[in-house]
Amino acid sequence: MGKGYEQGILQGYLLRGDVRAAMAYLREFPEQAERYQKYASLFEQGRYLTYDADGELNELLLIYQTYYRDVFYLGLDPARATEAMGARFAEHFRLDSGPSIDEIEEEHVAPAFRGRGFHFLGGRTSGRYGPYIWRTEELRTYRVELPEGVQDYAVKFLDGFLSRSWLDYISFGETGTGGWSNGDGLIHCVKQVYDTESESFRVSLLKHEAQHALDLARYPGMTSEDLEYRAKLVELIYSEERNMMNRFDGEADAAKKSDGHALASSRIVEGFAACLGPGGALDALSIKDIQAIAGRLFAESARDVAGKYPARTDVEQGAL
Repeated sequence: MGKGYEQGILQGYLLRGDVRAAMAYLREFPEQAERYQKYASLFEQGRYLTYDADGELNELLLIYQTYYRDVFYLGLDPARATEAMGARFAEHFRLDSGPSIDEIEEEHVAPAFRGRGFHFLGGRTSGRYGPYIWRTEELRTYRVELPEGVQDYAVKFLDGFLSRSWLDYISFGETGTGGWSNGDGLIHCVKQVYDTESESFRVSLLKHEAQHALDLARYPGMTSEDLEYRAKLVELIYSEERNMMNRFDGEADAAKKSDGHALASSRIVEGFAACLGPGGALDALSIKDIQAIAGRLFAESARDVAGKYPARTDVEQGAL
């Protein structure tokens, strides 16, 4: 007897941008027929979506939709698909040949949306084009408790999305980017993705990111690995509902030398192993055990970074 439908398998295909494989998988299961037909209508038959916007904005969004179909279903080389998208935008705006797609987005596409009351962020996500376009923003400031003090941290919540880039599009809104940071010191959160009362938001987003802010304020030269190591330890210290150690154990991969997240997770696993000694098992630890060991490793880390990085003298320790 064959295995039943698994949502995780479908998401795996979509995360890789493989719409054809996703459709082939859906076709295996009669109970997914309605879902499959949505894909067939959009990608096989090219019956594109119409958005809650005026005619010109829908014309611009159609150009992006055509690009998505070219790349994720028809398998067109990404460079050629990008070139074709640029040519369609140039024709729409009656531009001479020459401007890059990034210039066209910033100088023509973005103003068209912003002029009608939308916020617009163009460029690439994971190597593929697809804009983020939303209606409203709300800035909230949180007072975040951390092991070494309290940090004020601001989050900008975005709502009323017209477009949430390519992954949202090819998954029919089931998955996609939950937020980003663009260098302005804020986390931009897609409001519909987060339950602000959840531990995931309070700990894995707020405390994690606030720890980054605190560390960078004190030690501007801190490496990505050290930043992630300390922020992940903070997650372990404050997580009471989830065993985050299992996740970090799965992320640990010392071979990924350029990946600060993976290196940090590897250090955490190694640190726990050293604390437990021979015969100790990570999967046998209780939440309280995890919190205690993480607190010990964090204290050791505080001494390590203090000796490793020059500190800003204008920042009061423990009272940011």
